[in-house]
Amino acid sequence: MNRTTEIRLIKHVLELKARGETQYHESSRTHSTERYISPDWFQRENEKIFRDQPLAVGAATEVPNPGDYLALEWLDGVSLLMVRGEDNQVRVFANVCRHRNARLVANGESGCKKRLACPYHAWTYDTEGNLAGAPDFERGFAGLDKERLGLIEFPSRVIGGIVFIHLDRTQQVPEDLLAEEMLSGLQYLQIAKLQVYKRRSYVINANWKVLLEGGIEAYHFNVAHKNTLAPFFLGNLSTWESWGGLYMRMILPKKPILEAPELPEEAWDLRKMANIIYTLSPTALLLAQPDNVSLLRMVPLSAGATRIEEVLLVDGPKDGRAEWSADELTLHETNHNLVNRILMEDWVLGETIQANMQSGVVNEIHFGRFESALTWLHDEYGRVMGINHGTIARQA
Repeated sequence: MNRTTEIRLIKHVLELKARGETQYHESSRTHSTERYISPDWFQRENEKIFRDQPLAVGAATEVPNPGDYLALEWLDGVSLLMVRGEDNQVRVFANVCRHRNARLVANGESGCKKRLACPYHAWTYDTEGNLAGAPDFERGFAGLDKERLGLIEFPSRVIGGIVFIHLDRTQQVPEDLLAEEMLSGLQYLQIAKLQVYKRRSYVINANWKVLLEGGIEAYHFNVAHKNTLAPFFLGNLSTWESWGGLYMRMILPKKPILEAPELPEEAWDLRKMANIIYTLSPTALLLAQPDNVSLLRMVPLSAGATRIEEVLLVDGPKDGRAEWSADELTLHETNHNLVNRILMEDWVLGETIQANMQSGVVNEIHFGRFESALTWLHDEYGRVMGINHGTIARQA
């Protein structure tokens, strides 16, 4: 995001506020709840979305040094192993030993190793995924080619500090996957330079779309977040833009943005005047605040369950120190817990929404004109899924 864009976005918010408006869609929209509760529908998502296009799996800074690794529970039971090699390249492997298919490390585990050894029979792999050794291999596995028994690697690419993979190993992650404005936004947030403070992982009993929807509209702020977000934000006011695919940027303005007209433009700072959200495919969302970025990894497990992984990304220790100071640690811990508290306000509601949908009492869901980002999301979702809107969605 360049300075011209930053100024334009602030002016857009101020114009909407002056008119008492938000970013409207031309009409409201209604959809069937089947897309949230049906196992068959979820399987179709697996085929059309999760396996047929690149997905964001995390930030490259989660494995900052050669030998660093992170094991992730992924879609459809796949366990991923994100590793930074000795050549400083980030690769993503299946977390599967080629001997008897044991996992090399437990899901959620991270660390740094020059070799990854299977806990079953000690087949050992280097950080580039090559089979580096196996006990008594030559005598016990005559006829097998060690060169062909490296870890299974998924096509991957680091774009703007985010790691994207393709679960279809016959495909590649395009270099131009993200539009220039999206890429510029990641650079604006300096994702590649941030460090991981802490992670938190848990399962929410709700469809991934229910949870994503709660993150890209402000209509609920004054009610669902009345004691957390509402005192600091402008209520039902947000703006968003998309440049293709399930990728978008949303601006959630805070009350300090109202002071902008009294300040010289060179003093305008979007990070201080608004929260910025980037959605990166169905599986990742970035929430940018003034002094941190929360990476939310969203892993759909079934039609009614989603694993959430919160990763707080922050600046490194000040003044070149090796460790954060006590004050920095206090700030990071406060932010880590605050983000979780706000998310849980949404997630608890999400679980009740899912339960009500699954009960069969309701069979449709409605989006208002001021929930325009949700209409965009489902229009783009429908395009990818090949949905006939005439039979599955209707204008309300």
